[in-house]
Amino acid sequence: MRTYRMQRSVPWTPAQIYSLIADVERYPEYLPGWRKVSVIRASNEQAEVAQEFGIGPFSMNFVSTAEFSPNEKITIRSQAGPFSHLDLRWTFAPAERGCLVTLVIDAVFRSRLLATVSGQILESLAQRMLRAFERRANGLYGTPTVNRY
Repeated sequence: MRTYRMQRSVPWTPAQIYSLIADVERYPEYLPGWRKVSVIRASNEQAEVAQEFGIGPFSMNFVSTAEFSPNEKITIRSQAGPFSHLDLRWTFAPAERGCLVTLVIDAVFRSRLLATVSGQILESLAQRMLRAFERRANGLYGTPTVNRY
């Protein structure tokens, strides 16, 4: 299993960042690689989501389950498509000037090729995702000049 962990302090509230990341249907609008996202079933606590992710001609489809703890964490799991195991955890904690965002990805790929390069894939994907979420937050909420939590 490959694990990748990244933590970043951002100038928005946990509620703002949680809301942005929980809005999975909008991912194809701004998140690199996400081509299609469809919510199959959803409640306040959980959602089942079909996703298509791709880079160039390479594409993969999978279904995941997201569990929501508003303004605190989002856990996404899958054992479908390219994954033997995927556990992606976002946590959001109040910080002095906004929110401390932590992303942990544990993944096992079915393909030997993907398994071989999974460390590089996870690191690159996590960094691109966080940058895209920050750009989106800046576009939606602006850059705060004072502590907002």
